[in-house]
Amino acid sequence: MQSFERLPIPLIQNGIELPAGFAGGLNNPQFSAADLNQDGIQDMVIFDRAGDVVLTYLNSGAPGTNSYTFAPDYACNFPKLTDYAMMRDYNQDGAADIFCASLSAGAQEMSVFRGYYENNTLKFTPYYFNYPNCTYCNPTQVWYPDQDQPGDWNNLLIAPTDIPAVDDIDGDGDLDILTFDPAGGHVWYAQNRSVEMGFGIDSLKYHVVDKCWGRFYESGLVACHCDLSDNASNCSNGLTDGSLEERNERHPGSTLMTFDQEGDGDKEIVLGDVSFECLNLLNNGGSAASAWMTSQDESFPSYNTPLSLFTFPAAFYLDVDNDGKRDMVVAPNNRNIGEDQKNVWFYRNTAATGHHFELQGKSLFIGDMLDLGSGTHPTFADVNADGLKDMIVGTYGFFTTQSSTNARLYLFLNTGTATEPRFELVNNDWLNFSEFTPENYDFSPAFGDLDGDGDLDLLVGHNDGGFFYYRNSAGPGAPMILSRVFDSMWLDMDVVGLVSAPTLYDLTGDGLLDIIAGERNGNVNLFTNIGTINNPLFPLTPTIQKLGFVDTRLFGEAVGFSTPNFIPTPNGLLLVCGSNSGQLKAYQNFTLGDTFDLVDPVWGNVDEGGRTHPAFADLDNDGILEMVVGNLRGGLGMFRTTLVDCSTVNTIQPASDEPSIRISPSPAHDRFQIELPALIPYRWQVFSATGHSMAAGKTSGGKTVVETNNWESGVYFLQIEAGGSRVVRKVVVI
Repeated sequence: MQSFERLPIPLIQNGIELPAGFAGGLNNPQFSAADLNQDGIQDMVIFDRAGDVVLTYLNSGAPGTNSYTFAPDYACNFPKLTDYAMMRDYNQDGAADIFCASLSAGAQEMSVFRGYYENNTLKFTPYYFNYPNCTYCNPTQVWYPDQDQPGDWNNLLIAPTDIPAVDDIDGDGDLDILTFDPAGGHVWYAQNRSVEMGFGIDSLKYHVVDKCWGRFYESGLVACHCDLSDNASNCSNGLTDGSLEERNERHPGSTLMTFDQEGDGDKEIVLGDVSFECLNLLNNGGSAASAWMTSQDESFPSYNTPLSLFTFPAAFYLDVDNDGKRDMVVAPNNRNIGEDQKNVWFYRNTAATGHHFELQGKSLFIGDMLDLGSGTHPTFADVNADGLKDMIVGTYGFFTTQSSTNARLYLFLNTGTATEPRFELVNNDWLNFSEFTPENYDFSPAFGDLDGDGDLDLLVGHNDGGFFYYRNSAGPGAPMILSRVFDSMWLDMDVVGLVSAPTLYDLTGDGLLDIIAGERNGNVNLFTNIGTINNPLFPLTPTIQKLGFVDTRLFGEAVGFSTPNFIPTPNGLLLVCGSNSGQLKAYQNFTLGDTFDLVDPVWGNVDEGGRTHPAFADLDNDGILEMVVGNLRGGLGMFRTTLVDCSTVNTIQPASDEPSIRISPSPAHDRFQIELPALIPYRWQVFSATGHSMAAGKTSGGKTVVETNNWESGVYFLQIEAGGSRVVRKVVVI
């Protein structure tokens, strides 16, 4: 499989070059330590629930510092993860293992991948559990024996919203699991009995031995508060006003972090809840063998700066600064809404012994990368006419307590050279697009000369499925002067769906730019330009709504968020489309009305997480296209492709063929005539806007008459093939 190389192009924000500018942003990160390169130093693994993507960093190990370098190549060795993932070394062989949500569709169980080293690189293989005499047990998932029905097994259900705890709870050296009851309220203790059963630490043998671990009850009704039992032998049952609390047998969502606060051998727990912005520390007054939570800090850490992070915080326990003491890192866990900038709080453990967490900052790792909030849609154009391609990025928006859709256009000028690009953020609300929010957001920009005056105009898609059109009046070779056009056509055009993502390309080969737009449903829409070179004219709804029958949804997905780009290549036109799942999909062989050929479902082996959006330009003048990819996490990734830059070449039809094809009259009424050069064999076919074949034939040139008296009024497409070349022309019938 071909893999595109990441590029370390400098990215400047607020006058500072970001060390990992194109790392891609963070929304719902989960943090774990693992030695990625077998050098004996614990590196950083970040799994982001937003887009289910892994980021890997190498640690230099400098004591007392956060000495991490973005090293994305190591992420290629991880399995495709989802929902939650934590690195733990269950067999203590030095290679971190992965405890994660099951990869089986619809499953709510936990799976494990065993880590091993190959050429000093951490890799993984699935761990297979042994369930004797259980034909229905999935060996890649955690199941446990049924205590009431000997010989039966139950699957350990973990809500996909949750982050469970994987830790040595009882102090016997192997790793246990704490997770909430599927109905909520109480924590279940799944004890790893590998040591007790004589298997040592090299096996995982889970038994649910306590369904009220810690004897507390988490209601989710009072912020960061749990009902505690007054007796180590009794389970708090959540009594409120004398009656059992109604929860509708549904667990809303919680996160668990365990650690030994006092070093007395038992585990405390830090709890986050889906409904609140705070953390709750539950102190264990019992023992490792019998946990009993006797007190709580409902604004943890109240002795320093209490966490306040909207919403659903998750805490992680690891040594960030290489001082030999584990710190606490907190990030939001709600992938639907929450802080998406300055959202990683780093609490350093400053205690000589035990734990004292002190807030150091709110942008751990994020401060080193571009992060514009959520949903980035990039494109390239020379805005200031200096001969260098600049980068314009539209966004879904960034979260504030007033709105989660503070969408913008961001302008990054290329302040480098023709061979060494360098992007600097110079305007964080270009063209004042914030005026359209919160009603309109998810801005997706595209450039093209729609009015034939030699400069690039701007078309921007948005959440409602329509477009904003800005005409450039500067003229060729001058800095852009863009002003919005309020013609009814531009106000009323719509993909008949949500979240339009346009690109401009002459797909029909008539010298006029067409609009090809992706949308939330995953299909691609074609709006054919039936105007003139100086006066574009488009239908208000798509000419073809399912162009090429492209569908970027994975099996079982409800949305696809297609983001198309057409790229001329020496081997013909290529359609590269971003998707909701993160993969880039590549298509070729474009016959209007037929299905486009999917030539690569994971093009370039690029997966930047959810809602990818690619854009292309030759940034270093070497004749090969670079690619920037936007994503759900609000950042960007930069890659070098292997595509030769053929952007000035029309791959659908050579320019010399333009005068040789005549169609008359135009528009047609009951017939039209095709006039072709003589003595060359041609195949021709006419398609309706919905892809139906209306007429077809062969000719050796000359004049061919096509009867249209039974056709409905509208736009049709005449496709002509000869000698391996293909030409498409529009035919209007009235």
